[in-house]
Order: sequence, then structure tokens, then C-alpha cells
Amino acid sequence: AWFMQKFLTPSVEQDPMSDTIPFSQKPFRKVTIEDIKYVLSGHYQDTVYDPYGTSGTEAEKHMFRPIGINRTSELSVLQIRPNKPKGNQAVQWIAFGSMPFNTLVPFYTNVEDTPSYLRVTTNRVSSENYYWINRIIAALADPHYR
Repeated sequence: AWFMQKFLTPSVEQDPMSDTIPFSQKPFRKVTIEDIKYVLSGHYQDTVYDPYGTSGTEAEKHMFRPIGINRTSELSVLQIRPNKPKGNQAVQWIAFGSMPFNTLVPFYTNVEDTPSYLRVTTNRVSSENYYWINRIIAALADPHYR
């Protein structure tokens, strides 16, 4: 909560150890899909608590569990766009694999078929499948983040 509010409402002074972090805040601007992706990929960027960072002590870097931990497997964000025609108002943004290493892909919610390389239909690890390629990238990149 602290990291998300620090990003979305930077004017509010908060301490991550506080027992009184507000349940919600009003963001300083309209929240975008990119903002949602950023906070859900959060690993305390630009703070001493960032396990990938260089500024904190080892104790500080491991004090809090990151949101965008490398064991996360999927993120979905549903966007309703009232200013668009009925047939394409809703977009579901989907990302597979570890949040710091993936990207959101938009899908219209009224589409009834998906290209085979985007389907998660196999347990066979393969670079021919969108899910598995994101997992492979995260496995290779996480230990060498910088």
C-alpha cells in the first residue's frame, strides 16, 4: 500500500512502517494502464527497500516483499472505455510471467478466439508460447536485474 500510494499520490508523506497508512488516496492525476502495470510490478523502485537496487543495506532490501515478485505468474486489468462504440468498449490487458520483466497485451473482451501462441494450454516449456517465453525471460533476467 505504501509503495502504490507513494507513486500515485507523491504529495502525501508516509512511512512504510506506519500502522496508519490510509486505505485509499485520491491520485494526483488520472490513473493509466501504464500506472497500474508500474505499481503491480513494484519492487520498491527508487527506495532503500528495492531488492534490485544499490542504495539500501541487505536488511533493508529484504525488509518487505515486493509486489512484482518473480513468482507472480499473471496480471489482468479490465478497462472499460465509455467513449468507444459498444463492440470495443472493454479491453482486458493481460501479462504473463514476472511483473518487472513482462508487458501488458490488450485483448478486446468480445473476441472469441486467441492465436495459439498466446494461449496457456500446455505444460511443455517452449519459447513458442507467450506464457512460457515470459517465464523464461524472468528466470534469466531476475538474477541479473542490473
